[in-house]
Amino acid sequence: MSSVSRLVSSVCKKIIKPYSPTPISLRCHKLSYLDQMVGGIYLPLALFYPKLSNTWSNKPNNVVSQHLEKSLSKVLTNYYPFAGKLNDNISIDCNDSGVEFFITKINCPMFEIFNHPYFEKHNLVYPTEVINNQYTYEGSLAVFQLTHFSCGGIAISMCLSHKVGDGYTFSNFMNHWATMARNPLSSEIYPISPKFDGSFYFPPTKDEDSSNVSNNNIVPPREECVSKGFSISSSKLTALKARVINESKVQNPSDTEVVSAFLYQRAMATKKLVNSSSIRPSLLHQAVNLRPPLPKNTMGNICSLFSILTKEEKEMDLAQVVSKLRKEKEEVKQKYKNAKIEELLPITLEQYRKANDLLVNNSCYDLYRFSSLITFPSYDVDFGWGKPEKVISPLSTSNPPIKNMFFLMDDKNRDGVNLTCSMKKQDMLAFERDEELLRFASPTS
Repeated sequence: MSSVSRLVSSVCKKIIKPYSPTPISLRCHKLSYLDQMVGGIYLPLALFYPKLSNTWSNKPNNVVSQHLEKSLSKVLTNYYPFAGKLNDNISIDCNDSGVEFFITKINCPMFEIFNHPYFEKHNLVYPTEVINNQYTYEGSLAVFQLTHFSCGGIAISMCLSHKVGDGYTFSNFMNHWATMARNPLSSEIYPISPKFDGSFYFPPTKDEDSSNVSNNNIVPPREECVSKGFSISSSKLTALKARVINESKVQNPSDTEVVSAFLYQRAMATKKLVNSSSIRPSLLHQAVNLRPPLPKNTMGNICSLFSILTKEEKEMDLAQVVSKLRKEKEEVKQKYKNAKIEELLPITLEQYRKANDLLVNNSCYDLYRFSSLITFPSYDVDFGWGKPEKVISPLSTSNPPIKNMFFLMDDKNRDGVNLTCSMKKQDMLAFERDEELLRFASPTS
């Protein structure tokens, strides 16, 4: 047993089922084509709350757990596929079998978890079997853990199967659950009533062909990596934007565009140092939420992507990278803007094909993947005892599975950006020491 795992003093497991049975008409949830493309990876996220305030401060641990369990049961009525069973790569049997809910105690204060290098202790707040087997876990499609710390604080973690939904689905689930917890007597307060109708917009393949869809798999194979966290303050973000505005025609660069371009630039620059050579040709893949044009209450994997290619050192300029990102994003938005329903899947598959062809035809290229939850209300998840002190992203574990992946989130004050990146250890050692990176980004782990 490692010194880290010795901190865990108890583990209890429960099964939480939907409060109301799923109607017969919804029992078979067909996966969309995009759901079929996604690998079976679980997306982890954890929210940390310091010693509970107001009426919760003196309540025993079991009351906190019951509060979460009851509201989780209610929200699963709306998010019923998470409580079902995956049927190959075809559908989910929404049989209300339930989700796993773990309760643990950890013999250390909450903030000790934050200060550990390379996130080793972050794993403690996640269900062990899921976080160690993110690609192969065979339990419920959503797994939760409530962790009690010695200081009186708690962490609530969630591991949701990517087969059921994307980051937008994840964010809506979290906030819907928290709203149910704060308002247990009302079911009409959350503004978005989820609809799992992705297969209407992205029709699945025929049953006999479903196993072949994974050839286009959105989620890459697992590799051994390390992850690190950084934060970019409001003032540093403003300085980066000013540089872009002064040196390009993009006069309103978004947080996601500027931070993605900056990290991509620094990753390429430090990779050049590691290899003691000229710049390696590189690709940036950026995920794009398709709500709109699709309805905001559409749950599932409802996303596309675009890519930019960098072959020469003169193309690494920050303003130039942002300009490329903006151009590609606007072109993608235009493609979807007036698309008919039957055109959505062909357009999306063409976007993935273009990105994949660039990589297949140039196997020596480095690929950097970016995903952003900036503007998603992660720091608004209030179960009744206040908003979280810290939210840690899907890459904030000691064994992240995806190489050259960058995950962006708002910081607590909504004016800066928290980011997590995963790389091969040798590449990370160079990246985290990059002077230009550290001028704007402060390590958080």
